[in-house]
Amino acid sequence: MAAIQTIDTKETQQKKKTPLSHPLLRAVSGVRETFKKGEFLFYEGDPPQWLYLIEEGKVVLSKAVRGGGKTIVAVCTRGNLVGELPVFDREPYDTDATALTDVVAYRLSREALLYALRSRPALAEHIITDLAARLRQAQETIRLLSTVGVERRLASLLLALLSRFGKRTQEGVALDPSFTRYGLAAMAGTTIETTVRVLSDWAQRGIIRKHRRQIIVINTKELAEIARK
Repeated sequence: MAAIQTIDTKETQQKKKTPLSHPLLRAVSGVRETFKKGEFLFYEGDPPQWLYLIEEGKVVLSKAVRGGGKTIVAVCTRGNLVGELPVFDREPYDTDATALTDVVAYRLSREALLYALRSRPALAEHIITDLAARLRQAQETIRLLSTVGVERRLASLLLALLSRFGKRTQEGVALDPSFTRYGLAAMAGTTIETTVRVLSDWAQRGIIRKHRRQIIVINTKELAEIARK
């Protein structure tokens, strides 16, 4: 989780311009819907009638915690399925799904999905592979939250986000501004006050620079060292 992947901004921009190609869309007729930033796709505890395939934008999955706060358990983006697990086991949605940015997604019914999976083994294999990757990500998140200190958790989180949502600049790698300090705190399982304190310390040490609402990582090597401590 601490490793930085190569970021190709030209490739990312090209993907955004091309139509979404997903094997599920070739098997199931979905309803294309739009959600404004902050809108909910579904709520934790609701019956699982639909799942969503994201075409544009970002969706955060979050769970309520004691004290009235929320913990963000995943960030889903183009090509990701949202709400598929409850659709399979018929249990209520186990998270809220909220649009982090404006979102375009295909709404798919449970019945149509199950029919497609029964009739198309290759599609079932594709969905299982996606679920396995999500499970591994969840296991790593649980490990970090239960065994790793706050600073290391934030460093690992920031590096992981940069690998997916980073943009190279002359100063360093800038994180997508849709990720706020509150969001980082919720994903790292800590408080906003602690997150602000750690980010301010990193800024003083020259690891990052805070520009308005955006975080720019200047020294990725030192951030990776913190994540490995």
